[in-house]
Amino acid sequence: MKKLMVALVCNTRRADSEFEVEYDPPDTIEKIMRGIKYAGHDPFFVEADEDSYEKLKKQRPDIVFSRAEGIRGESRESHIPAFLEMLGIPYVGSNVLTTAIALDKAMTKVVLSFHGVNTPRFQLFEKKDAPLDPSLPFPTILKPNREGSSMGIDTDNVVYDERSLRRKLTQMLTKYKEPILAEEFIEGREFSVGLLGNENLRVLPILEIDFSKFPKEVGTVYGQRAKTVLDSSANYVCPALVLEEERERIGEMARRSFFALGCRDFARVDMRMNSSGEIFVLEINPLPGLDYNTEEDELSFYPIMAKAAGMDYSEMIKQILDAAIERYNL
Repeated sequence: MKKLMVALVCNTRRADSEFEVEYDPPDTIEKIMRGIKYAGHDPFFVEADEDSYEKLKKQRPDIVFSRAEGIRGESRESHIPAFLEMLGIPYVGSNVLTTAIALDKAMTKVVLSFHGVNTPRFQLFEKKDAPLDPSLPFPTILKPNREGSSMGIDTDNVVYDERSLRRKLTQMLTKYKEPILAEEFIEGREFSVGLLGNENLRVLPILEIDFSKFPKEVGTVYGQRAKTVLDSSANYVCPALVLEEERERIGEMARRSFFALGCRDFARVDMRMNSSGEIFVLEINPLPGLDYNTEEDELSFYPIMAKAAGMDYSEMIKQILDAAIERYNL
């Protein structure tokens, strides 16, 4: 394979604030750069800020490994893909439309429903006094509609009546200044499924969140406190202990979700299974976290699943990059 000049474009995490939790820490950036070298290419780094367009225009990489979460705006994850399409530069990962839709939880659910993928019932609130849809069942969980990494989600986001919903909704609309998704809360097991490739899409070993390992007050809500403060690799089981029939259904639903949203190269699908075995897709992340710091025990789901599939970190990066290179026929 021809050696390519590969730009890694991402946002660097400089603080442990709620609003930078999605950004890549320096350790992850270093590991991705090593993976690009391992794949036989020449990497360089570009910070995904307001100057990135001019830098990419000047340096003209052969392909971009895009990890950019964006710095502002309701379609922020689409900004770098849009720049790259304007410049005619190939890139790893999903396109402008897919990243815009996937960041919007409600729109994702509309698209999934259209394609026959099961997802919890929901209502989107832009105002605190909007009428409640009588078909929305309780308990309901409230989520900021355009945030990732469980931002704005904790145990008290699950509400059991309209009065509690209105109180929490008012708080969240004030804090996040964006629509709030009210979603039917599915009590049951929670899974995450990594996907790798395109036409020959590979389903990585399924990961399950083991809520029994968390303090009792967490319940079964994988919120930001559970994901950060209480996070430990001991809380996750990969491969998940599921029946073969369940594994096949979970994998097939993840594949259908990937293609329904038009994802490319890699993605992660989060879902729940209730006590009756019914599976619900919660959301799709076309920019899954890639942190893998074993010393600090800060491990994102996707690398855990890749390791369970027999890949070390550099091999994982190589295979993601190879999927995009093959897609572009570079």
